[in-house]
Amino acid sequence: MKLGLRETRERFGAALEARVDGAFGQDDEILLAVMGRAHMATGGKRIRGLLPSWIAENAAGAGERALDLGAGLELIHNATLVHDDLQDGDSHRRGQETLWRRFGAAQAINAGDGLYFLGMELLAGAADGAALVAPVSRAMLRVIEGQVMEFQLQRPAGDAARIEPGAAAWERMARGKTGALFGACFRAGAVAAGLGAAEIDGAAEHGEALGLVFQVQDDYLDLVGDKGRGQRGSDLAEGKLSFPVVWAYEHADRATADALRAILSAPRADTDTAMVERGLDLLARCGALDATAAWLRDARTQALEHPAARWVPGLAEEILAPVIHAL
Repeated sequence: MKLGLRETRERFGAALEARVDGAFGQDDEILLAVMGRAHMATGGKRIRGLLPSWIAENAAGAGERALDLGAGLELIHNATLVHDDLQDGDSHRRGQETLWRRFGAAQAINAGDGLYFLGMELLAGAADGAALVAPVSRAMLRVIEGQVMEFQLQRPAGDAARIEPGAAAWERMARGKTGALFGACFRAGAVAAGLGAAEIDGAAEHGEALGLVFQVQDDYLDLVGDKGRGQRGSDLAEGKLSFPVVWAYEHADRATADALRAILSAPRADTDTAMVERGLDLLARCGALDATAAWLRDARTQALEHPAARWVPGLAEEILAPVIHAL
């Protein structure tokens, strides 16, 4: 009987948390550790951290072997969240103040950098770490490239750094920003399980595809649910080019697309609740929300059919759980 996410968390969750917390050391007076623990205390499901043990256990009974890999990847993931919060101007994460709001922008950069290198230290010191340092580093470069592309997609027309927002460019951005690290977590589990090269690559491919699903789900959740960021439609307020917005740019009539561009291009400080509500209404009326829901339903079907899905039973459903009410 293969473990689901709940059973994986019950078996490995406490050990994962202990390794994550232990990475900060014993001196609670060090501000870097204080900030790191404060960010980790905002919660999260730790799916990326659990994935290596989940896969390794179901594939080869080697979940314990993958714990340090998972803890390292969880810290690395959270490093990107600290920097994302600052770059996006988000004041809250899961209902709690973000690090840059509590400690200032400069210290938040330091905290994110610290989380990254603590994670790499754990990863490199793991039993299978030597085989994963290079692919994880490449994955993180893709994450950063995706973050860079996200800002390029938001640049105004005529700007030399602008990338024209379209489905192909958006998917490349999202596969890097979100998919690459998911893929690295799957690769870590497959390596710890001792699988062959083809299965390792297949697992990483599946993980990257699920990461893209997670990103589309996250974009959709911002419009139909609660991401714990203070208000529905926060992505619209910050001018983020989400999947539904890009779909609307390509499929809606010109007036609707232009109205959306005006909302997204407005300075965040000037984007009030009425503008956000207007954006939500435009996305609903032009069919972007329905199209996003359909994309997610199709992606779920494809995910369930992938050979690597047998090592993570129920993961696709877990990713889609926050928006299942709207599908």
